[in-house]
Amino acid sequence: MLNPEEIIIYAVIFGLLLGITWSLKYIVLIDRKIERVEMKIERLLRSKK
Repeated sequence: MLNPEEIIIYAVIFGLLLGITWSLKYIVLIDRKIERVEMKIERLLRSKK
């Protein structure tokens, strides 16, 4: 049987891993949106020349 202290430590580690995974997911989504905006800006600049 696990000690209550061990359960707390495991819960904290699990929570941190979930938080890191969740934040990385949104960082990737934001990065993709930034790339799309950059591509649109490049197209606009090329079309004005």
